Amino acid sequence: MLELLFTEVGKLSWVEKPALKIQGEREAIVRPIASASCDLDRRLIAGTTPFKPVFAIGHECVAEVLEVGSEVQRVRPGDLVSVPWKISCGECMQCLAGRTANCQGVQKYAAYGVPVGGQWGGLYSEEVRVPFADAMLVPLPEGLDPVAAAGASDNLTDAWVSASQPIASRKDPKVLIVGGTESLGILSTQMAIAAGASEVDYYDVSDYRNQLAVDSGARVYDGPKEGLYERYDVVVAATRSPDKLHTSLMALAPGGHCSCIGIFFEDPKLPLFPMYLRGVTLSVGLCNVRSHIPKVLDLVHTGKCNPLIATPEVVTWEDAPQALIAPLAKVVMVRPRLFAAQTQN
Repeated sequence: MLELLFTEVGKLSWVEKPALKIQGEREAIVRPIASASCDLDRRLIAGTTPFKPVFAIGHECVAEVLEVGSEVQRVRPGDLVSVPWKISCGECMQCLAGRTANCQGVQKYAAYGVPVGGQWGGLYSEEVRVPFADAMLVPLPEGLDPVAAAGASDNLTDAWVSASQPIASRKDPKVLIVGGTESLGILSTQMAIAAGASEVDYYDVSDYRNQLAVDSGARVYDGPKEGLYERYDVVVAATRSPDKLHTSLMALAPGGHCSCIGIFFEDPKLPLFPMYLRGVTLSVGLCNVRSHIPKVLDLVHTGKCNPLIATPEVVTWEDAPQALIAPLAKVVMVRPRLFAAQTQN
């Protein structure tokens, strides 16, 4: 089977590896058929993270189940499933509390697409081993486009959680999305509207993303950043810029909440005293996607959000190594289903 490796800064390569085999009764082998770029992937490939090559990349996909262990009950070969980015057992104290990103049943930080927590490969590869198939894999609703659902493994679900949870606890909140990463701001805009926000403002320096935000139902704010200050009940900071995070926090009205979903590898300066005076909160952390993926798939399936707006490029596996290096927004790599081909024959 072929595995897509981050081999050196700015370069991805397909490498031939032995076909995977079931190693336990609760496992499954799946074949990613629609693999999406996470906003983190561009930084990984550019060499601006602590994660250095060589390792298999990719942690968002819809896959076709190829083989299951004898104790797997919820999925069978031929099923289409969303594969969460984080390895989780579904049985430990953290998993039962919904904190699957901190599963105690596996090595700490075990995940696809990053070189920590063991060797799990990446979700661009032709085959991937899923150790706790019943706990992890989420079947797709019948008829749902795998390309549209590919980001549910991480970015799309992260956007839903970061927007919907603070919106749910407030009556008719004023919502601001601060963009900056390739797709998270656009997806958060859609999810804020899906969560019931009547109006969503979007703030970014990118004309391209500003147009995507408008297409997603937002109103673009193009004034000075100081004009945003102390106006919003909910802010989603989809940025990795310390200055934009500062703006996001200053934009909070008294009692407001900011969800920071950009990843900062160095400590940014925070306006703690102004935050203290307004009694606001900041949330940050790995998204526990597994328990929320069914809801996100339903939102996509029922047309409550349209992640394809943020997916300008759909490429074949041959074109993936170049397309993933500097995407405009999300890139989805596709390959044909095996079981569908067998059925047609």
